[in-house]
Amino acid sequence: MSEKKEVVGPGKFVAYSYKLYNDANNELLFEAPEDTPDVMVYGVSHEIVPGLVEVLRDLGKEDKFEITLPPEAAFGYRNEDYILELDKDVFMRDGEIPEEVQVGAILPMMTAEGYRIQGRILEIGDKIKMDFNHPFAGLTVRYEGKVEEVREATPEELQPQGGCGCGSCGGGSCGDSTDCCGGCH
Repeated sequence: MSEKKEVVGPGKFVAYSYKLYNDANNELLFEAPEDTPDVMVYGVSHEIVPGLVEVLRDLGKEDKFEITLPPEAAFGYRNEDYILELDKDVFMRDGEIPEEVQVGAILPMMTAEGYRIQGRILEIGDKIKMDFNHPFAGLTVRYEGKVEEVREATPEELQPQGGCGCGSCGGGSCGDSTDCCGGCH
């Protein structure tokens, strides 16, 4: 008698590798390789791209997937309300602006509600202008990947992870790190 194959569904721990492409020009945007796959607990990890969650359902270990997602099913549309000007005081350390605060830099920040987010510095003047849109906002994206592992989630894994709000962190935990993860994947 053969073993029943574990499939992705509610309460299952899932590790999945993939490449993420800009569908318009085939540019590779991000990769979660087999040796460091992204992970989630199906139905518990709510920060995963909704369209990706749906394509993984009912797949088993070694199953491949490919899906093209428009902005509304992936990273959303760019929103001009997410471009903010912040006082330089927000960035000060020991009375100085640190050297990592430069145009183009992506910095971890925290909202008033305690959620960790990332923003890209657009301009430095009297204030610092930052863009908090996801870097892939507005893009139609294509995932090509494979399920690496499916198993019952442990009681610890079934507890929702709060505070980070950014993605699965490549198998790690956002914990108390100020470096959060690289964004929703």
